Amino acid sequence: MKQIDISTWGMFIIGDLMNKLDLKIKKEDFDKRIDTSLEKNEEFSLPLINAKDGNNGIMYYGREADFESEEMCLDIVQNGAVATGNVYAQIQRTGVLWDAYLVKPKDKISKYALLFLSRIVQKSIKKKFNYDNKAIWDKVKLEVIPLPQDKQGKPNWLYMDLYMREIEKKAQKTVESLMEITE
Repeated sequence: MKQIDISTWGMFIIGDLMNKLDLKIKKEDFDKRIDTSLEKNEEFSLPLINAKDGNNGIMYYGREADFESEEMCLDIVQNGAVATGNVYAQIQRTGVLWDAYLVKPKDKISKYALLFLSRIVQKSIKKKFNYDNKAIWDKVKLEVIPLPQDKQGKPNWLYMDLYMREIEKKAQKTVESLMEITE
């Protein structure tokens, strides 16, 4: 795939594109030791975000009844020695434990556009925040990010969708080639 031409991209304020979700733990006597699991299973099936570097920001799993949750969001890690400023696309229904938060695009977008957006946001904020300068929403929402734009000057979600679909196709071909080699 050719290098992306960003000369026609627009600059967008993160807070104009997304809203922070205020998701709560619903269980009044919540105790992390007994109300979460490090492993997903039948009882603990809801992914929970936390200050996690890797594994798409998922550190624990909780009971769906114990947490408010949402899907098609970005997970922004606000705190953590290594993970501060990480951004993960959470396609599936996800809850919040602590040290991270979910933001939801104001526009309805595809999972592919969400994946594209997650990389752009992380690229824009990762080096600006750290353990001593938390990536809290009041700061992150003011950051400006470059995005492809349509003729009306709005984010071109279709372009982002198609671009990521093409990346997925190429990755799938690579995986298939590797599978042939190992068989």
